[in-house]
Amino acid sequence: MAAKKTVLSIAIDRDLLSKLKELSVEKGYSVSKLISKLLEEALYLEENVFKDEIYKNIDWLSEEWKDKLQVLFTKVLDTTPDPIWIKDLNLRIIYVNQAFADLFGIKKEDIIGKSDIEVLPPEVAKECIYSDMKALESKTSSHSVEKVKAADGREIIFDVIKTPIYDRTGKIIAILGISRDITQLIKIQEELAKKNKELEEAYKKLQEFYEYDVVTGLYKKGKLVELIKESLEKLDKDQNYTLITLEVANLSHANEMYGYEFGSKLLREFSKQLREKLEESGLEYILGKIGGNKFGLLIKDDVVNRNMLKKFLNFVKSIRVTTPDEEGFFVPRILFAVRKVNKNDIPDLEKILLQMEDLISYLKEGGRRTFVILRNQPTMYKRAIEVEKKIRRDLEEGRFQPYLRPIKDSEKLETFGYEVICGFESVPEKDVCNLLENVYLESTFRVVDKKLFEIIKKKIYPKTDKLLFTRLRQTTLDRIYNLPDDQITKDVLYIKDKTVFMISENTFVNSYTNIHEIKDSYNLKLCLDNFGAGNTSIKTLTRMVEHDLFQFLKINHTFIRTSMYSPKRRRILKGVLNISSEFGIKTIASGINSEELYLFVKELGFDYVEGDYVGKIVEIDQLKD
Repeated sequence: MAAKKTVLSIAIDRDLLSKLKELSVEKGYSVSKLISKLLEEALYLEENVFKDEIYKNIDWLSEEWKDKLQVLFTKVLDTTPDPIWIKDLNLRIIYVNQAFADLFGIKKEDIIGKSDIEVLPPEVAKECIYSDMKALESKTSSHSVEKVKAADGREIIFDVIKTPIYDRTGKIIAILGISRDITQLIKIQEELAKKNKELEEAYKKLQEFYEYDVVTGLYKKGKLVELIKESLEKLDKDQNYTLITLEVANLSHANEMYGYEFGSKLLREFSKQLREKLEESGLEYILGKIGGNKFGLLIKDDVVNRNMLKKFLNFVKSIRVTTPDEEGFFVPRILFAVRKVNKNDIPDLEKILLQMEDLISYLKEGGRRTFVILRNQPTMYKRAIEVEKKIRRDLEEGRFQPYLRPIKDSEKLETFGYEVICGFESVPEKDVCNLLENVYLESTFRVVDKKLFEIIKKKIYPKTDKLLFTRLRQTTLDRIYNLPDDQITKDVLYIKDKTVFMISENTFVNSYTNIHEIKDSYNLKLCLDNFGAGNTSIKTLTRMVEHDLFQFLKINHTFIRTSMYSPKRRRILKGVLNISSEFGIKTIASGINSEELYLFVKELGFDYVEGDYVGKIVEIDQLKD
């Protein structure tokens, strides 16, 4: 005989009874069964969930709010978009919020009292049970990332935290789970990882662009020097390699006859045939391009002898490049210098390369010989090393203080701008200028220029609205061309709006293409410095005018002074001024140290003048903020 059920009579107002009837129809239960289930669930939550520390001190709440607290608790959890659930120690679900039910498309009442296996997809259920057990065993919160297939078919990635719930006695009574949808975050991270990979690949390509010459595909100078140093570092103490620098001496002639495209073809063909010959010889080598028409070659063997050089010369003489009309061949004139190098030469490798380039220039001017074997260091380089040591000492001891030389309007002698002069305590300005024109001390002047542009940017640029004239040396020019992210490049771009960058004739002749590209890329204002003292030619003037390279022309003081006493020189100088004026190039007379010189250049029609007679040196501190 079945046991009698206890009958409980409760008074319910009409509104509540009406809501219970509606809910019973929705759930498919009788009203009495529905009330029984609701009471059972409420009691379970009361006993297992709500008897926690946070409910100890609620005496300050009114009785009405104490009754509503549990309802509010449930409502709050139902409003969060993060799925939340609570399980008992048998891992049966005793509470879920609305977000949890919506995720799996299951009603809350159909989940309560069941295990994960009964309500969740098998693969999801297994992961949940495993992480639940892990949290219970460790008695601490566990953290995991779980993939769940939602009711609508979407795969959602959740960041899940599971935490044991303790009663007042410190006993675990349940486990709380909270999950947050991080699908979009993961997608963003994956997209970022993809973009980072693309950036790395782009950086590698960019690095290749800066390390390899675009015309020939050979290493650029910086990379070539680095590889040569690495090779020399591996040599034994008494072992030597052979260093060769080569120049296509008639490249400019090829450019003038057939255009720059053919000139590029000439360099490509020369480098290609040179590599092929080196491969045939079986010699191990490193080949790179060190300038516009100059190449550097390290042969990993000691082969410095005249028989070898004659064979090498015969090879380079055999190179022929088909002319654009395909009716003939252009024969490149190759000059080269050769030197033994070893481990001890690593610190001075850049200087050695420059020394070899200079000797090729002497060969070009002489016109007879085509190669030279370099053994002893000329006097010029010994003096250069002495000056370099003084410059380095001044830099280290803080005795480097640039100053300003005014550039003034030739008519009214009003200050138009300032030339920034490198001020070394131990080295006269003329020695520094001579060093710059004749020797390429890259490491030293890299430090000088870095310091100089930093001072211009921080101490001079903010204090004046006048134009600043400062030299752009070969070493700095190379860094701007090859390293757009270098700090010197950034400083140059920072001050460029009111700065004119002065380039020597030798630098212009040797790096015409690079200067052209830099001017176009960065929109710099340029001045051809010390005009009349270097390798000036009609070709130089033509290039300068055709491509609008220079806005200013600063003419050498010796050329000006000698023109006072030579009618022919005076007419040449006047012709230069007329050409400059015709094409909108402003002229600056340098070294105006007497009234006689000033009146002479004023009469000739110079736009601006510079020198002790027209303006004394200005210290940086004399500039007003």
